Amino acid sequence: MSLPKVSAIIPCYNTRDCVVTAVESALNQAGHPIEVIVVDDGSSDDSADVVERAFSNDSRVCVIRLPNNQGPSAARNAGFEAAQGEWIGLLDSDDIWRPNRVSTLLQHEADADFIADNLMGFDAIANVETGAVYEELSNRWLNLTDFITPSAPDRHDFGYLQPLIRRSFLIEHAIRYRVDVRAGEDLLLNLSILAKGGRAYYVNEPLYVYATPVGAVSRNASPHSRSTADTKPLIQALIEFSEEFKSKLTSSENSAFKLRLADLRSQAPIGAFHRARTNKRYLEMLFLIAREPIVRRKIFDRILNKPGNGISASTSSTNS
Repeated sequence: MSLPKVSAIIPCYNTRDCVVTAVESALNQAGHPIEVIVVDDGSSDDSADVVERAFSNDSRVCVIRLPNNQGPSAARNAGFEAAQGEWIGLLDSDDIWRPNRVSTLLQHEADADFIADNLMGFDAIANVETGAVYEELSNRWLNLTDFITPSAPDRHDFGYLQPLIRRSFLIEHAIRYRVDVRAGEDLLLNLSILAKGGRAYYVNEPLYVYATPVGAVSRNASPHSRSTADTKPLIQALIEFSEEFKSKLTSSENSAFKLRLADLRSQAPIGAFHRARTNKRYLEMLFLIAREPIVRRKIFDRILNKPGNGISASTSSTNS
């Protein structure tokens, strides 16, 4: 196979039921040669075997097996090391690319190092698309403040973007995922690219279909969501990032960092409650309900079935 234009990197962990669909969506891109690198992150099911059987005759598909579960950051870094394409595309194993995604985004390749599109929400339980994640936006260039500013009830930050990234830019600036961060790792990578001078362009058409952690229609968690990870490593990483680039940031960017950190700290009890529920630590759940007003508000909202889009305010979905 000639060198690919795009290397699609798909970390996977116990996603045998959906990973083949993700791979197919990358291979079916029109107009550009694609390679797909599936990084099995120590799955306890046969996800890697399923992929190898499905694409045994397709040289465009490579499977890397990590010996144990190391998290999505380590899995994607392994994909970075194996990639040969001019561009690297990030794709979670429960998501898909529309067939014209790569050709549409690469219309802007001459001037950009980072090209991302809107996300189409998908409720995996109800099996329906639930609408674009970002509303009332248009095609435009992105800046650091776009990524730093925290989410609001009617707006979601750009930490969820799953871009195509120029591989030579990642190599030149030695940019990789922080392996100690399992929640918000995409946000950190995106910030690193912008802080190192990366030119980031946003296309408002939703060509990436994103399985939200909680379905907007079913109100049930996606079977492949791992969105209850601890945000403390993310908070620490953002503190270190802000200190490293403090002298280069504008006053508005430094203010945005303070707001983002305050937001993450305020949301931390919700993540702790979800982790306690997942691990059946009921006394800890009761303690958090009694101590944390934000946990009580979230429970009250759920009881009233208030509408939402199923996206956490502070971390991205991952299935590794």
